[in-house]
Amino acid sequence: MQHILKTAVVTAGLMAAAPVSAQMVGLATTTGGATEQIGLHLATVLSDHSDLVIRPQVMANSSQYIPMVNAGRVEFGIANYPQVAHAMEGIGMSEGSANPDLRMIATILPFNAGLVVPVETGIESLADLAGQAVPRFPANSLGEFFFTAAMETGGVSYDEVKPVPTSNFGEQFNNIKSGLTDVTIGSVGAQSIMDVEASRGEVRYLSFKEGDEEILSRYLPGTSLTTWGDRGEAAGVTPDTVVLFYDYTLFAHKDVPDEVVTAALEALYTSADAARAGGALWSEYDETQLARVTTLPYHPAAEAFFRERGIWTEQ
Repeated sequence: MQHILKTAVVTAGLMAAAPVSAQMVGLATTTGGATEQIGLHLATVLSDHSDLVIRPQVMANSSQYIPMVNAGRVEFGIANYPQVAHAMEGIGMSEGSANPDLRMIATILPFNAGLVVPVETGIESLADLAGQAVPRFPANSLGEFFFTAAMETGGVSYDEVKPVPTSNFGEQFNNIKSGLTDVTIGSVGAQSIMDVEASRGEVRYLSFKEGDEEILSRYLPGTSLTTWGDRGEAAGVTPDTVVLFYDYTLFAHKDVPDEVVTAALEALYTSADAARAGGALWSEYDETQLARVTTLPYHPAAEAFFRERGIWTEQ
């Protein structure tokens, strides 16, 4: 954490084109869970390997800070591809509230996730969630979309479970640790799932099945399935566990100076080993895949950077 301490106070506005040297830049992330882990490590990598000083802006959830980045109040933010796609278009999780001034900077890494239960609950499949205590996130939130989609693959709806009002991901993890709920969203390798295991004993991911992508993608665009295989041990998974994944993205306001975007991408591209040192969540980081998904509008400096290095993909 000592690297984060050098990120003091965010600049008063990103529109002033101060020199890159020692420029302080905000990076919005959530409190608790895998997103905070990703955000804090990303801030460390960028601060240590560029002239930027990255200050994490930790907030309750991404729906709180996406509009702030769109308004230019914070330079950078991180979120999953489905949420950023919805936010730019003003649909789904951002119904009626488009964020047209967001621009993609990079697809950082694949986010492997699923629904996780303590083994002691006896829940072995997504269909078994019927009758169980399930978090109920606010309407149009990522949590609501994720649970609705995942349960639907098992033929279960919110009408068939015991919904527990849950305001954000931090509360979700506290509730399952205390036994108030029976299931949680979890990213493979996240500290939050290790903490659940420490509180409730052995945990398991509830596997998806072939064909579930069609349902999942209706709620979470860009979602695919993957079998864990031999990618290493992590709480709750076996080689046969099937989890979903989508890209985790770095995005920015459209008027972030080109030199700031370029400096951030140069650090990500040339410091892959430092990025992968962030633990299990970062184990699949690949600097050649930073422009893997280009179906959303990119910041011009980001597109120019990727084209120059020959890794831009036309989609």
